[in-house]
Amino acid sequence: MDDLTPQQQAQLAAIATTYPGWHIVVHHGWWWATKHSPPTAEQKAAGVLPQFARPGPHEMVAALNVQLGILARMGAA
Repeated sequence: MDDLTPQQQAQLAAIATTYPGWHIVVHHGWWWATKHSPPTAEQKAAGVLPQFARPGPHEMVAALNVQLGILARMGAA
């Protein structure tokens, strides 16, 4: 994991706590999320990603909210 500023460490901890279904790390400046349980074929078809990266914490939160929205619409959140 990258050396993070105290603010980034706090953001990472908050995101990890808020989205317990995902493993969140920062690697080479990119914020990565990996779903703890791989998505089913139906979830993948609906747009659930097993892993994705975003350039910062705000973009990561937005993307995680999209993923949770898909899961919620499927009744799997």
